[in-house]
Amino acid sequence: MENNRSVTEAMPGRGYLVVSVRAGEGAIPLEGALVTLRGGDATDGDAIASFITDRSGNTPRITLPAPPRINSESPNGGKPYASYSADISLDGYFTNLYTNIPIFDTITSVQTAYLIPLPEDGSGRSEEVLLFDARTGERLRGESDE
Repeated sequence: MENNRSVTEAMPGRGYLVVSVRAGEGAIPLEGALVTLRGGDATDGDAIASFITDRSGNTPRITLPAPPRINSESPNGGKPYASYSADISLDGYFTNLYTNIPIFDTITSVQTAYLIPLPEDGSGRSEEVLLFDARTGERLRGESDE
């Protein structure tokens, strides 16, 4: 709890996040996906919270600490957003990990995760993780790496 208090004191603002989990190039919402949030850019940090997606493929709107909005109003105001990571998993799909999810004070961010089904022939590994940078959308590691 002390750790949470120090984060809250360092980031007195509040931003919001909705994670939308989809398949089929975004056409199919995925119900029952587990979304685990972690603070910072770390992919192996402690989990802050976990959520299950609803039938529309979305988590509830999640409130997260963020730097105050005033930071974005001057060049020397400090970093205007907080960074979070999210692991998204669902049976039958590769797990996605998103880093660098930006959360701004008073703003609702939407992170869309496009899960890829595991091959039916069993050639895919369910423990394989696809790593993405949320700010750039770039895949950093995963399925196509040899």
